[in-house]
Amino acid sequence: METGDRLGKRLLEARYESEAWRPQLFRLAVAEDRRALSKLLDEVPGLQVYDAIEEQLIDLIRTRNPSERISDLAARERVQVYLGETPPDEYGVWVYYPWAARLVHLLDEAEFVELRTNRNKYKLTPEEQARLAKKRVGVVGLSVGQTVATTMALERSVGEIRLADFDRLDLSNLNRIRSSVHNLGVSKVLITARDIAEIDPFLKVVLYPVGVHDDNLTAFLLRGGKLDVLIDECDSIDIKLKLRFTARLHKIPVLMETSDRSLIDVERFDLEPTRPIFHGLVGNIEPERIANLSTEEKIPYVLKIIGEGTMSSRMVTSMIEIESTIKTWPQLGSCVVYGGGAAADIVRRMNLGQMNYSGRFIADIENIVPNDPSGGDGALELSHVPEWTAEGMERAADRWSHGRPAAHAWPPELARELVEIAARAPSGGNTQPWRWLLCGGRLFLFHERARSETLADFRTLGGVAALGAAAESLRLAAHARGLELSQVAFPSADEPDLAAVFERLPGPGPGAAPHWRDELAGALGLRHTNRKNSARAPFDPAHHAALATAAGSVAGAELLFVSGDAELAEIADLVGIGDQQRIIDDRLNREMFREVRWTPRRPRRPATASTSSRSSSARPTWPACRCAADATPWPCCAPSAAARACASRPPRRSPRPRPSAS
Repeated sequence: METGDRLGKRLLEARYESEAWRPQLFRLAVAEDRRALSKLLDEVPGLQVYDAIEEQLIDLIRTRNPSERISDLAARERVQVYLGETPPDEYGVWVYYPWAARLVHLLDEAEFVELRTNRNKYKLTPEEQARLAKKRVGVVGLSVGQTVATTMALERSVGEIRLADFDRLDLSNLNRIRSSVHNLGVSKVLITARDIAEIDPFLKVVLYPVGVHDDNLTAFLLRGGKLDVLIDECDSIDIKLKLRFTARLHKIPVLMETSDRSLIDVERFDLEPTRPIFHGLVGNIEPERIANLSTEEKIPYVLKIIGEGTMSSRMVTSMIEIESTIKTWPQLGSCVVYGGGAAADIVRRMNLGQMNYSGRFIADIENIVPNDPSGGDGALELSHVPEWTAEGMERAADRWSHGRPAAHAWPPELARELVEIAARAPSGGNTQPWRWLLCGGRLFLFHERARSETLADFRTLGGVAALGAAAESLRLAAHARGLELSQVAFPSADEPDLAAVFERLPGPGPGAAPHWRDELAGALGLRHTNRKNSARAPFDPAHHAALATAAGSVAGAELLFVSGDAELAEIADLVGIGDQQRIIDDRLNREMFREVRWTPRRPRRPATASTSSRSSSARPTWPACRCAADATPWPCCAPSAAARACASRPPRRSPRPRPSAS
């Protein structure tokens, strides 16, 4: 037989495999599946068999026991126990990929999904992952669309993917579509479906290999359940318009990513059913008017949709070359991959109800990381509650004192010494929510809400507790020096942020602050944050009694002690959930970074310091903190000659900025 005839015969035999895209599943515990697999082994010559079920089970056991360090030998022994009487070849499922003549042994669906999505935690919570598994997303156009679809499959951020494209893979597509030369001439929907199946054979995929048109567009959106999001990545402008008209009719949101400068369009027709198509940029244009136009003739409409002002300079330059020196508008693989990932991210957040608005966005990497460093600034700007100024504090102090000077004034140097000690008081997140003012011979303590108005500081109770600790520290320091003072807490209803006023007294008397536990003054310079893990020890009964007595001295106050293992474990779980939320939630995360303190000398200098949970004086890793490097250092007081204000910065024990102490 001639070589050409032999090639023709092989191509004819491979026709089925060239159109296949669904893997076949065999569970050997099922007799029918066992017979079918046996027949397959006999009939498919050159079948490649891959069996890594033991490695998958070891991985599963280790991810289910993250706190344990399980050796390879111990892991294999656990696998045997886990399998019990089940033979290894009967466990899980055998997956046959006919287009590649591969047979792969995998965990069955529940365990496969559990293990494959394990590294999503807690970027996605288990509850969010479960919600996403019920979502349906349609993708029309498989250049950028292929990247979006496979990225969603990687994250498993969708339960069903519908793919539509009439085109087949050309060699000129391989600058931006991740595929192989053996797929040339193969339908793009088949290529994408196979890619998804080889990532996850259990993920539901529905194909529309002739693309979408008038006869099947509604079915694409609704058959098998209404789409939750429609992703438009097709090139045909008339189809783009028809997709939006029909999606708007059925209240389906539409997302488009152009790859040039990563322009992302979101049209929430589910929330705004009367929203104009393309944000009203194209007017009342009819799809039929542009259906048969040439690529060059469509350029004015493309400019209306995308906007000439939003296009990169190189894309604008390319537009005039279309059907002259180039066939159509150019795309780069890096832009397609970047934009596809961004689109998948936004679709996920839309499906989780986190992004609930329409808009046009440009995530241009060249603008974020410009060629010219003076051309842009990617620093994150955080808003702040206005801080107290020395002048504002002085006016508040004058209103309270009516301009009367104190009978016995605090000498400035003594006041500074006491305030420096008080500023070492503990505060949640090391926010140090205080300002000190020496005015008219009195010391005024103000609540600086710019440092404590956070979600973590519920009703500013944490800030008030910190103010109490600072006031107590100042009283102890004064008594240790043989001084008497009066303390008035929250003296004015008109100035709720005036926390306390301290006046020096000539000696003991009825107005003097009580001498309670003055021996604690010796600990003021020793208190520090210690993040070492220590052995658990019972609470000293004497300390227990002293704290209970102190709480009982306040009318209506009661101190509750938690010591049981179950109660402590429950509190630990709540604290852990709170810590996770500070990482997951955008606002809490921003507020967490506000707690980072920078020294005036080194707010930007890169270093090699690292954070350790076992360190006595934890310091931030510089790469993690660079995003906050433009934050202005917060002094504890703004000195003013007119107000004779006292600065109260805590002593610097390290030249590096220190993170919050919690």
